[in-house]
Amino acid sequence: MSLLSFDDVSLDYSTQGAVLSGIGLSFGRGEFLTVIGRSGSGKTSLLNLAAGFLAPSRGRITLDGAPVTGPGRERAVVFQDDALFPWLTVRENVAFALRLSGRLRAERLDRAEALLAGVGLAGQGGKRIWQLSGGQRQRVGIARALAADPAFLLMDEPLGALDAMTRDRMQELLLRVWSDSGAGVLLITHSVEEALFLATRVLVLAPDPGRIVIDRAVYYGQRFLDGETSRALRAEPGFIALREELVDAIHAGEEANHA
Repeated sequence: MSLLSFDDVSLDYSTQGAVLSGIGLSFGRGEFLTVIGRSGSGKTSLLNLAAGFLAPSRGRITLDGAPVTGPGRERAVVFQDDALFPWLTVRENVAFALRLSGRLRAERLDRAEALLAGVGLAGQGGKRIWQLSGGQRQRVGIARALAADPAFLLMDEPLGALDAMTRDRMQELLLRVWSDSGAGVLLITHSVEEALFLATRVLVLAPDPGRIVIDRAVYYGQRFLDGETSRALRAEPGFIALREELVDAIHAGEEANHA
């Protein structure tokens, strides 16, 4: 099983000092890790380190024991801004990620159609990006990220710009995509309920500098995949109590900082 590990990782920016400090973390394929915390706690910096966009100031990041020294196809990234190519069709956007694999064009397009079907966009491959809704565009972005069959899918607020109903449907889609792909997922979100519903593990980061204060195993997403309804799971007393515990952890010390 592929394993992505942070060993006592810290990150400093010259303009603001320490952003992350002493991050110790490992997660593997088949895990769904969500990260929540106040603004400035280093959530996106953590993802950028995992993606190889940033190098740690101290400590070590490894993939299966080998140092992470930059981006790689085994770690696909999905941003809040879908970053799709408007001059290409939906199918061509997904197939674009396969060009470097050396596959023939027909094979790339067939694979793209299969990926689009997997995210609920069967038959939509010939459309232009501007013809899609926000939720559909994010589905295309996820399909494109999955094209290279990555071991890890790194997602920075991918659902943040969607309306509430679309966001709920996309959360359910993400769980099915994760289950079908077998990838390890690291998802950054500002929604505590989203983090709790999707994850197999929830991390809470505290700021100044960013550090892990909670690393909690949870199970609601798997229960949804096993057939329970989203509404019933979110209404459970245990879900509500854990949600409030995480909210309290996120805002701990906030009042003192503003006193």
